[in-house]
Amino acid sequence: MERSIAVFRSTYWRQHLTAHGTANDLLLAFQNQHRLPVRFNEILAEAADYSRLVQTQESQQISGVLGVLTILGLPLGTALGILQVLDDHSVAHLYIALALSIAVTAAVLTTRYGRLVVSSLRGGEGKPRP
Repeated sequence: MERSIAVFRSTYWRQHLTAHGTANDLLLAFQNQHRLPVRFNEILAEAADYSRLVQTQESQQISGVLGVLTILGLPLGTALGILQVLDDHSVAHLYIALALSIAVTAAVLTTRYGRLVVSSLRGGEGKPRP
């Protein structure tokens, strides 16, 4: 889109072609006849709107991914950290810690924050469903 705007500007928006006034007068008359100043401002405003929309969507997706990493990583990291501090090498305790961290993650995903994170990953409007 930016390339198209640049081509439009270089093709139809030159202000000074020559040192002579006739070519400039013709170009200004063409621009005014086709309302190019108004149309060009509309194009720039539309491009800025699309840019903001894309940046907002990217920001929501990044926030969603970080939220999921937090929701998944915090319980698991805590459980594994506790096992390491206790110097527990039991496989059964590891499985119990993993199961508990999955349960905590599932519980967090049912909260308002969890639904908000999942919604932002899906590209929703950022509002959780009631």
